[in-house]
Amino acid sequence: MTSEAEDGRPFLIARGGPFYNLQLQAKLVHRTNLKPALRAAVFVAFAWGVPLLLCIVAGTAFGSATERPFLLDPGPWARFCLAVGLLVLAETQIENHLREGVRNFFSGPLLPETSRAVANSAVVKALRRRNAALGDLVSLLLAIASSIFLYYNMKGQPLAAWAATDGPGGQTASLAAWWTIVVSNTLFWFLAVRAFWRHIIWSMLLADFSKLETRLVATHPDGHAGLGFVGQYPNAYVLFTVAVSCVIAASVAHEVLHGSFTVTAIAQVMGLWLALVFAYFGIPLAGFMRLLADFKKRALRAASDRGTSFQRQVERKTFGKNLVADEGKTANDDELGDPAKFYDAAKKLSPMLVTRTTLVPVSAAALLPFVAIALTQLPIKELTPVLKRLLLL
Repeated sequence: MTSEAEDGRPFLIARGGPFYNLQLQAKLVHRTNLKPALRAAVFVAFAWGVPLLLCIVAGTAFGSATERPFLLDPGPWARFCLAVGLLVLAETQIENHLREGVRNFFSGPLLPETSRAVANSAVVKALRRRNAALGDLVSLLLAIASSIFLYYNMKGQPLAAWAATDGPGGQTASLAAWWTIVVSNTLFWFLAVRAFWRHIIWSMLLADFSKLETRLVATHPDGHAGLGFVGQYPNAYVLFTVAVSCVIAASVAHEVLHGSFTVTAIAQVMGLWLALVFAYFGIPLAGFMRLLADFKKRALRAASDRGTSFQRQVERKTFGKNLVADEGKTANDDELGDPAKFYDAAKKLSPMLVTRTTLVPVSAAALLPFVAIALTQLPIKELTPVLKRLLLL
């Protein structure tokens, strides 16, 4: 079997699997076009539009903020409108960036011929994982489990006006609430878990690539021995990060509205969330970081050894002999070059592929929904220093 990288086709992480095939049959996607805008509109209509219509019919779509009508409840907005739409749109963004990342491995001189066959096999393995039904099945089962948990968690809890209806035995879940439990919440968690699984597939592919023999160069201008492009991949997940951040920020907004969250608590949640985002995107690069750290040690050692030989050669030419441990002129005296520039470049080589520069877009995306909430509690002048500390600017 030939890999997509080998026969010229791109590595398309958003394709494959039963859910993708189902969308193909429904004409929601084309084999050459994911149709992100169309699918986002359709899924948002099912997840958020239908319960909105049910609430309009029931008269619970509008009202005072204290009653939490549907259109003033941050939870449905964040999870079923913004997050669902953004998760669908993110698929195309992620696919385009990761496809380019795989292409960079094969298009340049980074991989020697002996490594290309192994790399192709790694791509084939990643595509098999992508196409496997197990990933979509587990995603669906976890999504259903989350909806069951949501249903039981609603019992005994005060419900928003749109989610409750009066019955003979007291308040019961409304039709809109039932729809969000059975359809909207299940769809959101299915898309989120499925995206997480695809990120695991990408992480495993990176782990396989990090074990390949590569033509690393200590003096490469990217400062990462030629692997700098790998560290750019987190920027593919800007929309995904905004989607997940919206859901978490909506929970924080709920606590803020009830007066149980202080400004300090909001800042702490923002810091913790940012740390989790860094870990989420940094851990898949751990194999490359180890590779670069080992290469840096070897490059510095080689430059140091050559530096000793070169400087002793200079010493012999200057004084006619070495001042310590003189061994006379060697056969290589006219062949040695000064390794000083190489040594300086090797010292500057950074194994840390995840840097502030590469993570600024995704960090800003992670904090954006929280900023919107914090602005309701703090003036922008007081919020700016907090953001600067979190973004490490």
